[in-house]
Amino acid sequence: MYLYLGYLLVQFYPLIVKLFETNISASSILFSVIVVFIWSLIPFIGFGLAKLLNANGKASKHFLFIFGFGIGLIENGLYFFDLLAKNQSYIGTFIIFCLFFITAFITLNKTELSTH
Repeated sequence: MYLYLGYLLVQFYPLIVKLFETNISASSILFSVIVVFIWSLIPFIGFGLAKLLNANGKASKHFLFIFGFGIGLIENGLYFFDLLAKNQSYIGTFIIFCLFFITAFITLNKTELSTH
């Protein structure tokens, strides 16, 4: 869940900026928010698929949030730096799907230092 929230935070930024720049109705705003929620779930399915395939990665909620935020920035960077064109959104979605899939296998544990 924290992974998705980090990703969603990055996805909401352009939406909020666009909503403040334009004068649109409340129903359009609501529709836009719902579309962002649904559209951002599609790549997140990669994480769920990996967990169904018994991915045993363990990370804290803070790391998952940071991973989600980072994955969102990577997606935005693909378009910002013109590595992908806007009409290649299916490729971007597939790349992010794969990153979410890989994230399910990452294990980050804190190790305690022993003082002898």
